[in-house]
Amino acid sequence: MTRAALVWGGAAAAILGLGGLALAVVIVTTATPADHVQRYLDALARDDLATAARLAGLEPPTAMPLGDAGEPGIHRIISTETAPDGVVTVIAEYGDEQDAVRVPFRLEPAPPTLGLVPAWAFVRPPVGEIEVVADQHDRLVVNDRALRTPGAGEAVQVIAFVPARVTVSLAEPLLRAESVTTRVAASGGRIVLAVRPSERLERTVRRELEEVLLACTEQRVLQPAGCPFGIEVVDRVIEPPVWGLDDALDLIIEPGDEPGVWRVRGEGSVQFTVTLQRLFDGVLVERDEPLGFVVRGDVVLEPEGPVLTVYPPEG
Repeated sequence: MTRAALVWGGAAAAILGLGGLALAVVIVTTATPADHVQRYLDALARDDLATAARLAGLEPPTAMPLGDAGEPGIHRIISTETAPDGVVTVIAEYGDEQDAVRVPFRLEPAPPTLGLVPAWAFVRPPVGEIEVVADQHDRLVVNDRALRTPGAGEAVQVIAFVPARVTVSLAEPLLRAESVTTRVAASGGRIVLAVRPSERLERTVRRELEEVLLACTEQRVLQPAGCPFGIEVVDRVIEPPVWGLDDALDLIIEPGDEPGVWRVRGEGSVQFTVTLQRLFDGVLVERDEPLGFVVRGDVVLEPEGPVLTVYPPEG
């Protein structure tokens, strides 16, 4: 063997040795628990939910958890601590300048990749379950996902990656509720939306009530059937009475005894006009006076729209 061959062989061995050392350094520095958490947070931040699910340890056919509704600018590792049993706790910070949270992740050794590269896995998949409910409705939007609960005021559970931002809002233009945003914790949580009628619902109910009342005024009798107003007289009616609905109608819509059923109460007045003949002296008299009334009912939001029911007048 020549000297040149020996020198080349020594150089090649040195290069291979340096390459192996470099590979070992890369493996050690990229296969740590902190690096596993960092990759998970990076995937969550860029909305790569498939990668986040794989790193979280979720196996098909597990339903895909909700991702982050925001645009987090902070996803970094704060500290790492190893327990005597080998479990590593990684503290990470995630979110934006307004709502960043610090979250502990617990990891344990996993079977080495290709039998060589150290691997880590979350002790429990970093997902949390949130119970969401609208106290007077059955349709919600969680992040951009439309959900329907079993019934008004009943809850539905959603699963989201920890610590994703989740926003719960109402999916009904006739009602209003303040949206609620939170960051999901492994311990889960509960979000309740306080639902109230919207101005649009009030206008719709007012219009329908006025149509009912106008139909009542077309009945030229003393006691219009199924109507919240009427009058009794002892004298003889010469001409059928005339009813005129005043413009003002005070309307209140409030939650009823059953979730999803809205109690309706309206107060107004009608102008009553009639010609009478007094029985004791036969004199003709004109009565022209306002009469107040109260109308009660309820309204339920069906898929085709609000359904108004008007109750008979109380005793």
